[in-house]
Amino acid sequence: MQNLALLSPALALSGLALLAMFVDMFVPAKHSRLLYHFAWISSAAVLAYLIAGIADPASRGTGTLWIVDAYSQFFSMTILIAATLCLLLGLDYKALPERHAGSFAALMLMSAAGLMFLVSATDLLLIFVALELVSISSFVLVGFERGNPKSNEGAMKYFLFGAFSSAIMVYGLSLYYGASGTTHLIAGAAAPGPMLLLGLILILLGFGFKASLAPMHFWVPDAYEGAPTPVTAFLSIAPKIATFGLIVRVFGAIFPSAQTGLQPVLILIAVLTMTIGNFTAFFQNDAKRLLAYSSIAQAGYLILGLIAGTGRGVEAVMTYSFIYVAMNVGAFAVVQAVGQDSGSYDLSSFDGLSQRSLGLSLALVFCLLSLAGIPPLAGFMGKLVIFSSIAEKGYWWLAAVAVLNSVASAYYYFRLAHRVFFRAPAADAGPLYVGPYVYGGLAVAVVAVLLFGIHPEPLLAGVRASASLLP
Repeated sequence: MQNLALLSPALALSGLALLAMFVDMFVPAKHSRLLYHFAWISSAAVLAYLIAGIADPASRGTGTLWIVDAYSQFFSMTILIAATLCLLLGLDYKALPERHAGSFAALMLMSAAGLMFLVSATDLLLIFVALELVSISSFVLVGFERGNPKSNEGAMKYFLFGAFSSAIMVYGLSLYYGASGTTHLIAGAAAPGPMLLLGLILILLGFGFKASLAPMHFWVPDAYEGAPTPVTAFLSIAPKIATFGLIVRVFGAIFPSAQTGLQPVLILIAVLTMTIGNFTAFFQNDAKRLLAYSSIAQAGYLILGLIAGTGRGVEAVMTYSFIYVAMNVGAFAVVQAVGQDSGSYDLSSFDGLSQRSLGLSLALVFCLLSLAGIPPLAGFMGKLVIFSSIAEKGYWWLAAVAVLNSVASAYYYFRLAHRVFFRAPAADAGPLYVGPYVYGGLAVAVVAVLLFGIHPEPLLAGVRASASLLP
């Protein structure tokens, strides 16, 4: 029981999710929207509980299937921040149905809890169960707007591709078990050989589905386009950073890629992911699809820290993951506000936005410039840490590819910014109404983008302390 108490934040979130689903059966439809408030308050409360206990040595330890250390606590905190901000956006998202508020709240909280289990897992069985918990919740969330054909299409494609990736991963798990005789991730227990290598590759591909790494990325644009915008924001952030937290533990600390021969595979995945994400984004005319391909490209940058295979690389992944939450939440908050006002997420909906809401326009541009890696914003600092970690390892050509991809990405980010400031708004467009909750989430995101760009030392110090304790 003492070991189980180490997972108390994730278990508390799971309990709150079940409570939301139970209460939903008794709350009248006209009051059911209160459960959306319950969801984000629950997430914020668990976040506060986690932060309060981080400094306590008693909050860390090892269980049968998991380990709770400063590294997993950092990623759990980041996941909860993302979940809280995305649930905050959901309070102003009018397309969410009144009748199923409890189901939505439960699915979002359960998905966040699954991701928290994922970053602490040290056994492949717990990893698989946590991934499936997240996947099943996500399938339903993507199709939550049942009257929207795009939502239904995105959910179906997400489900089919998720089932395919799960089958690949299960086969990888069986090969790993055949090579090692255990499902526990212990490097010394696994006999090196072709069976182990193939098993690790298939497991990596299974992880790549949640992290939207090429070639497991095909579900991303349709799922992101069809899902409710708060869900899109959540899927673009939380599963990605949680999976990278797990990937770094498995392929960085337990089975170092340089020793298992996986380095060429990771390099190929990184180059493909960055290039496909950035260059396909050039041709998108829907803001959610554009940010979907941007999300794929960001995953390509994150995997560079793993390829570096150093403590600096681990710190780079953690730093960029934290910054990425602020950048993407900010961008999706503005996209949600514009999409709800115009009824469309087409890029033309952003024409003349600066004349309708200057504050919203500046916030969007700050987040886009940060995603592009323009100084002095936080995204520049995150990319600087990642690119320097790979260059220090001697992969200068890979760092150059990443820099060129980052420069290329500026085109489609500036394309959207150009519409905001240099296009005339539609003749019937008036002042843009933005809900208070969207403003709240956007304010947190923009402050983080500016603060950690100008003064990144507190974040870097916290990351360094957490990364140093990774086994």
